[in-house]
Amino acid sequence: FLVISFVIVGLSAVNIAHTFFMLISERRREIGILRAVGASRGDVRGIILAEAGVIGVASGAAGVAVGYGAAKIFDFVSARFWENFPFKPATYFELTPMLLLGALGFAIGFCVLGAFLPARRAAQMQPAEALIG
Repeated sequence: FLVISFVIVGLSAVNIAHTFFMLISERRREIGILRAVGASRGDVRGIILAEAGVIGVASGAAGVAVGYGAAKIFDFVSARFWENFPFKPATYFELTPMLLLGALGFAIGFCVLGAFLPARRAAQMQPAEALIG
């Protein structure tokens, strides 16, 4: 399961990077204008990474909420409709606040990590190239 988890996380990071490469490709002129009016490379990189952070917060919060809700529904169905059996737990999930915050932090971290290379490429764009292309 650990290997499968790492494969899924790796594919997710590649998917995030691809999404941000496409985002930067579509916003090439906007980035060129920012650079032409004085935005530094660090400013452009910071904007892209901040966008990734916001997307990470939104998607991570949605994922945590869906996971928490699914766990509560599963526990409810188990308590209500399944027979009691020896050693039946009161809950099948131990969702501590630290675990939920860790999941949210993981989502934010991987979204920012996946956007790092596209942000670097956007920051290296020359204003003239971006406006012409």
